[in-house]
Amino acid sequence: MKEKSMQGKIVKGIAGFYYVHVVESGVYECKAKGVFRKEKMKPLVGDNVELEVLDEDQKKGNITEILTRKNELIRPAVANIDQALVVFAAAKPDPHFNLLDRFLVMMECKEIPVVLCFNKEDAADEEKIKALREIYAGTGYPLIFSSAREEKNIEQIKELLKGKTTVIAGPSGAVSYTHLR
Repeated sequence: MKEKSMQGKIVKGIAGFYYVHVVESGVYECKAKGVFRKEKMKPLVGDNVELEVLDEDQKKGNITEILTRKNELIRPAVANIDQALVVFAAAKPDPHFNLLDRFLVMMECKEIPVVLCFNKEDAADEEKIKALREIYAGTGYPLIFSSAREEKNIEQIKELLKGKTTVIAGPSGAVSYTHLR
């Protein structure tokens, strides 16, 4: 029986297993073919890939080809990023400007568009919000002030993420990847 071949996007990678989302049929658990190790190329979350289906019922397959990447980050190891959402607290704690600016420079070097979000707007006084707005309004990055606690501008953030592959970065260095449909 001939295996079926299709394209998808890697949405998660754990211990040598890659979870590939295929628009028409869902998520497949895949292994990467040995040829990638030989070529010293590792599949990354965000990669668009070709896969062969080994078991349609169990949603199992093998990644046979990694399609051309438009960009990639080493930390976190992700590829084909449409944008970065850089989130820092407006207060409690105060934003670490050096770290924030380093994130912005890194994304600029990789030509990844940035959305800059200051959360905890409810914890900052008007003077602090005004100062942050003055500092970053002229950068050209979309600027959002939000409050997760009060759910302020959360819908606006969801809209910005919709349909895009997004890296989310913050002061803890914790960086994640999201792809909202």
